[in-house]
Amino acid sequence: MNEEIEIKVSVKNLGKAEEKLRKIARFVKAKDQKDEYFMPPNKDYFAEKPTKEYFRVRNEKGKGHINYSFCHYGKDGKLLKTDEYETDINDPETMSVILGKIGMIKKVIVEKHRKMFEYKDFEICLDEIKGLGFFVEVEAKKMMGSPEETKRKCYEILEEIGADWKDAPNMGYPDMVIRKEKIG
Repeated sequence: MNEEIEIKVSVKNLGKAEEKLRKIARFVKAKDQKDEYFMPPNKDYFAEKPTKEYFRVRNEKGKGHINYSFCHYGKDGKLLKTDEYETDINDPETMSVILGKIGMIKKVIVEKHRKMFEYKDFEICLDEIKGLGFFVEVEAKKMMGSPEETKRKCYEILEEIGADWKDAPNMGYPDMVIRKEKIG
């Protein structure tokens, strides 16, 4: 299990953030990801607000992984941390078929183009999400005190980058896609 502490914000344009990151951070890679989110037939993970559980199959050029995430929220209702369980798979398309055959329900697909950077003790991702727009995620690579203190340090890194941002909705990308599909 990996405990993940990150923040996600919405930006109008990734250009300013990328320009700054290319000067101060180490560019890791750019990649396209297709994430398929599944749920068991007797439990709609997305019915509970905020969503606490996710089961995902990620496909990156035919390779990928499966992931189960359990989200912990603070007293303010905002995401505090996520417990992640993940393992690599060699054939994500077949994995999706297998999940369907055993009764898992594919709820939503999230497609993104991601540019990853490393800076200090943080991973910074610039995401373009199909149908949603642009986002910046800042993830701490290690705990820096309490989860609240670690999140505060993520925001400090975001300020250092200087992106013109606003808080993203208090939900994951799959929730945002579902909400947009219902509205639009």
